[in-house]
Amino acid sequence: MNDLKEWLQKNRVFLTVLISSLAIVLIVCTIIVLLLATPSSESRVTESLEEAVSKEELKSKKEDPAKKNLASPEKAVIDIKGAVKNPGVYGVTSDMRLIDAINLAGGFNEEADQSQMNLALRLTDQLMIYVPKEGEELTMEQRLKESAKSSGEMNEEGGNNETKVNLNTASSTELQTLAGVGAKKAEDIVRYREENGSFQQIEELKKVSGIGEKTYEALKDQLTVDE
Repeated sequence: MNDLKEWLQKNRVFLTVLISSLAIVLIVCTIIVLLLATPSSESRVTESLEEAVSKEELKSKKEDPAKKNLASPEKAVIDIKGAVKNPGVYGVTSDMRLIDAINLAGGFNEEADQSQMNLALRLTDQLMIYVPKEGEELTMEQRLKESAKSSGEMNEEGGNNETKVNLNTASSTELQTLAGVGAKKAEDIVRYREENGSFQQIEELKKVSGIGEKTYEALKDQLTVDE
């Protein structure tokens, strides 16, 4: 027992330093544990942002699908004629322009007069596009005309004759702007007019070779014989 007391007295300073050091280490460890357990302000901000984004994504998924469809472009069908490589009927969408339609038809051919075309024109359903050749002087109305159905609707609503083609004065090129009238039918109409004189009534068109009742019904609302 006396030996232990003597040892403690001899090593009192050492023991004091040792105990103090252990106490300091314990305090430091406690502080570190507390710091690690408490999220930083940056972490809290990140978590808040992630939570906000998650809520927004969930809200977006719950949106009415019908509202999203409102922004979708509508489908349309157009008819491209004249100086393009592949004339014909093409499916398009309402957000497309005339240049897109020309590209669908293979582009302009070497005879096309591109200077007369408004390539920024927005496309609509039942639109007929005629690309003129070099030397042809056509109005926008003659190059871009809606189909017989659209013309008929315009005439019923407002009696608008501006889009009608005059059977007695129209050239072969102008007649080809009519829906369903190609080069041969246009020439037949002009030949009939030259051989028989001016059309007195639109119904006389049925006397032209190749113009049957069905074709006549499709064309009559686009035509006039008034001078």
